[in-house]
Amino acid sequence: MVLRSVPYNPLLGSALQKGSEEKVPRWIAQILEEKGFVEILEKPYSPQELTRIRFSHTQQRATLSKLDDFFYINTVTAINKLGEKAKKETDIELLRIVDRAKEDFNEISNIRLSHIVRAIQFQSLDTISKSLTVEEKILSMLIQKIMSTWLKKYVLIR
Repeated sequence: MVLRSVPYNPLLGSALQKGSEEKVPRWIAQILEEKGFVEILEKPYSPQELTRIRFSHTQQRATLSKLDDFFYINTVTAINKLGEKAKKETDIELLRIVDRAKEDFNEISNIRLSHIVRAIQFQSLDTISKSLTVEEKILSMLIQKIMSTWLKKYVLIR
């Protein structure tokens, strides 16, 4: 949501009008939000939702469920903000909730990363690609390229 009009910007390719809702690249939206021009409407997962996602992932280890495209950056940002709030207010209970959210997030990440590596190893990335976040797609391409280079250089005999 645009809070203050933004004049034409070559990175955006347009101007932003106050009160409108626009889709812009996340990194630009974050900069504009920090400067008070926009509010990112995409709401991050709550600690309770992270626990539910973790439970779902541990119960269904054979498949990957679809998460929001920017799950990682949104979740890390939300956990950090919640942690800052807990420290600022010296709220012990909120600090426990933050610690639990970090544990849940790390477990979800580990499960998903192992799926990605296994899919790359068995050359079946296309079977899970629809369930990957944007961040995971980028990571999978990088891992795939590194593994391919390493295999060609050190493992495969010509």
